[in-house]
Amino acid sequence: MNVSLYPYAERFPVVRSFPQSGRPREAVLSEIEAMSEVEDSPYHEGRISGSIYSGDEAHYAFLNEVFGHYSHANVLQRDMYPSATRFEGEIIAMTADLLHSPEPCGVLTSGGTESLMNPLLVYREWGRARGITQPNVVMPVTAHPALDKGAHYFGIELRKAAVTDQFVADMGSVRSLVDDNTVALVGSAGSYPHGAIDPIDELSALAVERGINLHVDGCLGAFILAWGEDLGHPVPVFDFRLPGVTSISADTHKYGFGLKGSSVLLYRNTDLRRLQYFIVPDWTGGLYTSPGMSGSRSGGVIAAAWAAMVTLGREGYLAIAADIFRTAAELRNVIEVHTELRPLGHSFFNVAFTTTDESGLDIFLLNDFLASRRWRLNGLQRPSAVHFCVTRPNTQPGVIERFAADLALAIEFARENVGTPAKSGAFYAGNVTREQIESGMAWWLDATQALPPLQQPPA
Repeated sequence: MNVSLYPYAERFPVVRSFPQSGRPREAVLSEIEAMSEVEDSPYHEGRISGSIYSGDEAHYAFLNEVFGHYSHANVLQRDMYPSATRFEGEIIAMTADLLHSPEPCGVLTSGGTESLMNPLLVYREWGRARGITQPNVVMPVTAHPALDKGAHYFGIELRKAAVTDQFVADMGSVRSLVDDNTVALVGSAGSYPHGAIDPIDELSALAVERGINLHVDGCLGAFILAWGEDLGHPVPVFDFRLPGVTSISADTHKYGFGLKGSSVLLYRNTDLRRLQYFIVPDWTGGLYTSPGMSGSRSGGVIAAAWAAMVTLGREGYLAIAADIFRTAAELRNVIEVHTELRPLGHSFFNVAFTTTDESGLDIFLLNDFLASRRWRLNGLQRPSAVHFCVTRPNTQPGVIERFAADLALAIEFARENVGTPAKSGAFYAGNVTREQIESGMAWWLDATQALPPLQQPPA
């Protein structure tokens, strides 16, 4: 067995078939604790890009306690768990308030992918009601691939517009792709690769002009960018204040600081939201209705998202956002010091960079060295680059200084190893090797291909 792809094979028993008898809970918990301590230690040190958005152990302990009260609850059964209606309604209301919705109208989903796929279904149905049988959606090449997934599922043609040298949608390209079968435009705020905010105001104007819809993908950025204006940062308007915006997705399990598996999808009005609903009135099991693609859903995840929002409040989110904006600016300054490096576009929280043509350096060799120091950056392509998505653990004192020191060493490593194939590459799941990409595995390991020794995370 390849230990680099299955790293615990030599530490713990490998379950190869269904066990005849159950194991003691204490033994299972011991293994779980050992693995989680090792895997969480880099984020405790502030070395992880994205992924871990809060990092506050007291916050997680509180959310886990909340989750425990509803971990067994299926929110389909509202007669048993009417609290779910309260949690969902208030999460939607708070998010709608944050994003200036004219009315609190939306749904909760299982994450960003579902929050991007559902609007495509809605806009396909919207088009059908207007006689459009071959719908298309226009979006920049930087938009999230969950939209490709949804278009594949729902039989929608995706037309991909070029981006500018700042990695935002090129409006000339967008306009050239719109025709009478276009049901919607898509813009990001901000994009996953570069954290860039597409010209949502211009996309909105085009949507109004053509009488079509505009979805804003704020899955990654909405719950951080929404605080920028109050903090004095020049974040452009990207929400429902723009008349052409008809839907926005915003993940509560990212900068909303909820547990994994929750997202909010807002619509401008209930007529659009209704197109997402699915109903089978005459099934032998009874009237079946569903607000989206998910059937059974965990009450624990929803309760935890609600608890995160109401306990942090505006003041809590603003304080965290201020730290993230500050840290991202410091990170960009660290990168710009080096003439061998070039930041890509502009972002308030997610800094992407590559090597300059003049340097002749391979950005993934830099990434290999940083991985050896337990930094986990995300690889990008077209062009080859990496990004560091700043989250709360990265705002700890000393983190940016440690990164600056290791980045300087990484440049020297890349210079000394010009022509050597890099181990890392561009893969959405994170900092994995080419071997792991080719094997279809998304395990992340450090550059030595072995986990560090078991140890307690730093205080």
